Amino acid sequence: MPSNIFSRIATFLNRVVDVVSQGNLERVRIIREFNLVFKEAFMQGDIDRLCVVTTSPGKPEFKHELSTFYLRSGFKITIENDNNLTEGDFIEISKYVIESAAFVRQLMALGYDTLIIKGKNSFMGLQIPLKEIANLHNYMLNG
Repeated sequence: MPSNIFSRIATFLNRVVDVVSQGNLERVRIIREFNLVFKEAFMQGDIDRLCVVTTSPGKPEFKHELSTFYLRSGFKITIENDNNLTEGDFIEISKYVIESAAFVRQLMALGYDTLIIKGKNSFMGLQIPLKEIANLHNYMLNG
């Protein structure tokens, strides 16, 4: 139970840092909406994994010209019920983001450069550079 409280505090602090560092609530709104969609999909049985979205450090190699500073550039999806995760689970969850190039571009415009998918208690995970998904045909400079 105490770790749940720490998790909630950490999520709250991440949101505060996002608001302060971005000067608006756009990033917080997207994260909140994504969390609502994931929770509803799980509750209705559309997906078997409960996912929570937060902001986290991105991967410096994935930086692009719109990236925020390193500590706030990762769009992280954590799989809460991470028992028996397979690579297929990570790929399935990533599709909710990467199948929409327009949404990926929106994430990039908000300063994200890395899509991170990992289990809550697992060392397994997936990190994807958003600039490769957006298909911008060299319109952006490498960071």
